Amino acid sequence: MRGIKIISQLIGAAGFVAVAAGLTAPANSVPEAPKQQGAPYLLDVCPISGRPLPEDGGVVVILEGASDSAQTGREVRVCCNGCKGKMEKDPAKYIGKIDELIIADQLARYPKSMGCPVMDTKALPDPTGPEAKECTQIVYKNRLVRFCCTKCTKPFYKDPEKYIAKLDAAAIAEQKRTYPLTTCVATGGGFKESSPWFVVGDRAVRTCCGGCKGRVMKNPRAAMAKLDAASGKAKAAKTSS
Repeated sequence: MRGIKIISQLIGAAGFVAVAAGLTAPANSVPEAPKQQGAPYLLDVCPISGRPLPEDGGVVVILEGASDSAQTGREVRVCCNGCKGKMEKDPAKYIGKIDELIIADQLARYPKSMGCPVMDTKALPDPTGPEAKECTQIVYKNRLVRFCCTKCTKPFYKDPEKYIAKLDAAAIAEQKRTYPLTTCVATGGGFKESSPWFVVGDRAVRTCCGGCKGRVMKNPRAAMAKLDAASGKAKAAKTSS
């Protein structure tokens, strides 16, 4: 009995040391919340109630992807805590609706020069034409991606960052031609040759420096509001001229 007691004490001590060293979590520890991955949720509507989001962007929900790992870390915004509870309880019920809204929002801005990201030689229908939806379309963490066929989605899901980078490059190349701002979207400072281009959601953005890029990523909705306002002014000026 004395030997069993000593072994039990040693096991208990080893477990305490492991917890203290961070090797194992205490039984009553709270699971770490999922971190946001992919593009931010930039729609202005709650996908559950259909109501407009409040000015502050509403309540953020980061999906855990328990039933679909492709949804892990995806950001969704809803109008209130009641809708947050519904989203967290059964996210799969609303994903299809969110995807439909994102496709409707992003399709017109999809780069026309972009073929299938997996099969580069395969052209896709014009995203603004009547046959726009006659290809395979998915929404990956709030980003519309188009393919020549369903088979090409398999290699995409194995390495999504690789193919999203291709899409980003095409989006920047096309959108920079008509970019409405002549100064940094974050500070209003001037651009330099080294000023970075990057993508927020599906929109090309330019800041004066890498530090301001970080500011934009912390509050992307504010940056998009400035872009929209500038685009509206540019269109109005073009119409009146």
